[in-house]
Amino acid sequence: MGSGTVLVIGGTGGQGVPIVEYLSQNGYHLRVLTRNASSKNAKRLAALGSNVEFSVGSPDNEDELRAAFSGVDYAFVNLNTWALGIKNELYWGIRIFELAVQAGVKHYIWSTLDNFQVKTRYDDDLRVVHYYGKSYVEQWMQAVPQSVMKWSFVCTGPYIEQLWSVQHPKKLDSGVYEFLLPLDDGAIPYTCLDDLGHYVRWILENPEKSSGLNLKVAVEHASHKQLASVFTEVTGKPAKATNITSAEWFNQIGWEQFLDLKIGAASSLPEDPSLLTVRRNFTNWWKLYQQSGENKGLLQRDYALLDEIYPGRTRSLKQWMERVGYDGDERRNYTVDTPWGSG
Repeated sequence: MGSGTVLVIGGTGGQGVPIVEYLSQNGYHLRVLTRNASSKNAKRLAALGSNVEFSVGSPDNEDELRAAFSGVDYAFVNLNTWALGIKNELYWGIRIFELAVQAGVKHYIWSTLDNFQVKTRYDDDLRVVHYYGKSYVEQWMQAVPQSVMKWSFVCTGPYIEQLWSVQHPKKLDSGVYEFLLPLDDGAIPYTCLDDLGHYVRWILENPEKSSGLNLKVAVEHASHKQLASVFTEVTGKPAKATNITSAEWFNQIGWEQFLDLKIGAASSLPEDPSLLTVRRNFTNWWKLYQQSGENKGLLQRDYALLDEIYPGRTRSLKQWMERVGYDGDERRNYTVDTPWGSG
């Protein structure tokens, strides 16, 4: 069992909730920074008991951040790119790290996403807002020695739980379940949210191995055809995989009202040219995964290392579907499947 106080920034979000739940059940005291301690997810965390407390504030307010960091041993930080935008995430990603050092935090974990920009020669067709902000803060942190403050990364990807929502199959009149995704012959290294708490705990309790480590987590790289074949294997229901365009995917999931919104516009000048629309961002997002997969290698994972760190991890799409009783039906969860909560 662990000990000490962990500040979780982003604690009421898709990643934060299962991390807070897991750590609170394994000896840690949790402090959650939130703008609204009465939100649905905050109430869910409050029900865990006295080892969870809230610090009301915003991750872009220095005074509120200083209050949140007071007396904290550890920190897990996952910033909301959708609210901040790239420029502000870069600034606050660096500034929050500095405030953690000032507060005497022992070990700091930055929630990041794959850094592929150099490998793709900064291709604007693969420029994805939430990847750029997080991965460039990661790059900056790598220049800071561990003697200043121990730091590690947890690198995630699209949440496998999106198969209940924005990636769920359509049931045809024939009874066939059709997975309609713009994935081509690529693959997605899905992240299982329920596994994240264990990885964070391992980092905190094994600093001799985890300091400076970029722990890239995933279940497995799953192809489009694999989604359909595993679904049939698990459920006995017929299924097929059909490739579509990103525009067709937007129409299918009902994001029409979001598509022309600029990500991070609330905290930037209205005509800031660095901002991408939801349409452009997620068109690029799908292109990124079209270039991933076993033979393409753009987004890599060390599955042997993950097995060593967490032998009980979710290791396959099949295992996840069996464990959760996946049936292909839609179950919306706006914490993880709107443009403001996607992995």
